[in-house]
Amino acid sequence: MDIVRKFIKATTPILLSALLLASCKLNYKEADITETLADEIPNSVLENFSQTVVENGKVSYFLSADYAESYNSRGVTYFDNIGFREYTSDGKTGTEGAAEKAIHYSDTDNIVFDGRIILNSESQDFVVKADYLEWNNEKKILKSLDKTYVVIEQGEETKVEGYGFIADAKDKSFTFLEKAYGRFVEDEETD
Repeated sequence: MDIVRKFIKATTPILLSALLLASCKLNYKEADITETLADEIPNSVLENFSQTVVENGKVSYFLSADYAESYNSRGVTYFDNIGFREYTSDGKTGTEGAAEKAIHYSDTDNIVFDGRIILNSESQDFVVKADYLEWNNEKKILKSLDKTYVVIEQGEETKVEGYGFIADAKDKSFTFLEKAYGRFVEDEETD
């Protein structure tokens, strides 16, 4: 009997450790789900909001939207019925616009506009209308998809329509890649 007791006494810690190890397992799936949900659940949801950004004591731009979802982990914000107004350094309206939808990428400041877009550069009396446009902030390029129909208006006399629109804000120029038609009258006062 002493031998049995000694055996039980000696093996009990080993058996308990084995039982604890067998019953204890790490569940990495829950951690994966949490990370996945962080990408799918917005950090903020805003309805009927507006934002005014002030830089160096002057209003830089104004933004409003019916709805926005921001995802910090992806660096992206989705907007519904967005409107914006950007101001020049002297406080005048530079560019204003609106679109049914927009996606802003915070790491690059690139923007994709989608659905009934109108962009108006008041400083150049220049209006762009389309259903899809992308703004590349680093290159200062505004472009459509190849098959997107785009209308450009400047003043009362210029109206050019076409497909595959590309505008270079640095050069103050635009191009249509195919099927462009209309009338372009160069305004000497425009920069």
